[in-house]
Amino acid sequence: MATMKDISKKAKVSLSTVSAVINHSAYVSPELTKRVMQAIEELNYRPNAVARSLKKKRTNTIGVIVTDILNPFYPPMIKGIEDIAFNNNFNVILCNTSNEHKRILTYLELMHEKQVDGLLLANIATTEDFNEIENTGLKYVLINRRPPLYCNNFVGVNNVLSSELAVNHLVNQGYKRIAYFGGNPEINTARERKAGFISCMTQHGLEVDTNLVFEGEYTLESGYTNVKKMIAQVDNLPEAICAVSDVVAFGVIKGLRDTGIRVPEDIAVIGNDNSAFSENFLVPLSSVDHSTYDMGKLSMELLLQLIKEKGEITARQIILTPSLVVRESCGYGINKKNN
Repeated sequence: MATMKDISKKAKVSLSTVSAVINHSAYVSPELTKRVMQAIEELNYRPNAVARSLKKKRTNTIGVIVTDILNPFYPPMIKGIEDIAFNNNFNVILCNTSNEHKRILTYLELMHEKQVDGLLLANIATTEDFNEIENTGLKYVLINRRPPLYCNNFVGVNNVLSSELAVNHLVNQGYKRIAYFGGNPEINTARERKAGFISCMTQHGLEVDTNLVFEGEYTLESGYTNVKKMIAQVDNLPEAICAVSDVVAFGVIKGLRDTGIRVPEDIAVIGNDNSAFSENFLVPLSSVDHSTYDMGKLSMELLLQLIKEKGEITARQIILTPSLVVRESCGYGINKKNN
């Protein structure tokens, strides 16, 4: 395997010149740079990543920790992260916690061992987990979820507005009796989306029937179980259902169809986050897009700023504006106003 000394001999330049060209640490004339680069190519030289990281005090590696890699919310976000990382010569270590605190501890320890330059953490929900992250001393950016009163670096979406867009669409379609299938109330995204649902219903002068408000998890199983519970317990079923996420909406639609209830003919359904599977689900799902690719892209760009900035920089919170995506699950123009 070729070494920097071999490059130096081949290019007939000093070792310091070779180092300057490889590490971009000092000016080298175009002529000498060309000679060094030609020698590198001819000798098929590959820099020692460990040695370079020790010298530069940086590994050009970041850790990405997510809670449920099976959730279709994540792939566009991770692609946004990876695209920016690749363009800036950074590597990505991806870890999935499966919502287990023990796994977070294990992966945080791994990040220390790998000497990552920073962390991106998506959907970290509990104070316990957040405290462990703070204790690492690493630079980090939270994505999508944040603890109460959190004022550090964060990239997310306007959750209240996302529910308001969903309710406004249903109301404009003529639906009045609307159910809400939410998430875990201990999670800020679930609280914010539920608040947006209630406030928008109130603005339209519509009743929020507590018998039609359900809480659960961000899973298909939760949506399925809750819709079955609703069908069994409620005599007067809703005209439409507003779900906290697309995955929950998938469970809702499956539960309705298994019971013989048609979507959207009998009950309309709208999701939230516009996952990659929404367009091609059993019934193409109307949803609210969160620009998850941009969420990943912006979070990586923000982390790179933190890593490259020698002094402290002012904390930034980037809140993206969601947008409505209309598909078949709400009935298009075939709505309650025409029935």
